Amino acid sequence: MRIDAESSLYDIIDLMLRPQGASIQEICSALNCQRTTFYRYQTKLSAYGILFYEKEDYNGNTNSKRWYIDANEYTRGIPVRFDHTERMMLRTILGRTRIFDKTKLKGRMDGLRAKLNAALLHDRVKPISTTLYSFKGSISYEGKEEIIERLCVSIEERRKAIVTYKSIKAIEPKTYDIEPITLVDHNNALYVIVSVPKHNRDIRILAVERISDLVETETIFEIPDGFDPEAYLNPSFGITVEEPMKVKIRFTGDAAFYARERTWGQDQSIEETEDGIILSFTAAGFTEITAWVLSWGRNARVLEPESLAKKVDEEHESALRPLDIGKILENIRKKGAEAARTQPRVESYETPEGTNTITRPWNSENKGGVNPLPEQ
Repeated sequence: MRIDAESSLYDIIDLMLRPQGASIQEICSALNCQRTTFYRYQTKLSAYGILFYEKEDYNGNTNSKRWYIDANEYTRGIPVRFDHTERMMLRTILGRTRIFDKTKLKGRMDGLRAKLNAALLHDRVKPISTTLYSFKGSISYEGKEEIIERLCVSIEERRKAIVTYKSIKAIEPKTYDIEPITLVDHNNALYVIVSVPKHNRDIRILAVERISDLVETETIFEIPDGFDPEAYLNPSFGITVEEPMKVKIRFTGDAAFYARERTWGQDQSIEETEDGIILSFTAAGFTEITAWVLSWGRNARVLEPESLAKKVDEEHESALRPLDIGKILENIRKKGAEAARTQPRVESYETPEGTNTITRPWNSENKGGVNPLPEQ
């Protein structure tokens, strides 16, 4: 793997920017280089106009020195160059930004691409892109631009926020305090990992498209001690964080060929069989794993755990079962009847001044309602 001289220069700069600076021995050890190489790097720093200075190292050997760069005077002036592979990697990263294409942030994203291209990539107009990213099934964030911007500010400045959020199972959205930690791009969708002060700073994952409002506050928060977002999500099959489980699946036919090519979870192993493979791994996310297994059809059979095998079998059987139209209509009729029973009761009575009307709300005591329907 090629290591650019510029990359090593940045490592030296980071060491010299520390309050304690860096000795030649520390720099050579970090870069695994000789003293003569360090002196060549010093010449490069001077050529780029980066100011550095030395001080006596009173804790080192006789005449030893420590090297410093003043953070207040430092500006990055080293030209960055990329090889073909690095340019492809950067284009792939930029390609994922198409998630903003249908939002008002598209103009700013186009501007960022133009700046990076002018400064780093130097791409010419080509009839075919060298990298392409598929966004089928992506979520539109049109109308969420301000929320995304506020999230970015809160994350970077470590400021608490007040969020209004509606989870999948909730009837109404809820408003509560959050501490936004980081954004996550998963399966063409944006999520934000947060801690919730009200619940002892429990870690939660919120889908950005379900956030209806977000207000920044002036309160600063600290990331929970030892929390690592990547380690937190690593056991998950998708975006759901649950207790990991050991999964074992028999794949046959073409499914075995495709399943063999990818990593699906931790501790993954593959056992070859006469008609395919047995794939084993550890992952969290019962619902996501169920949907994944179902996507392979008859060419995937769950061997472990029993709960997952049972759920997949139930889903297969349900898909084969014909729709009971009569039952569906009966459920609709019952819901309609219940709605009619719980309508407010309107009462009218005559007075010397005229006709008065009273609307009595329905409740379990007065059984209010207009012409209540008898129970069937």
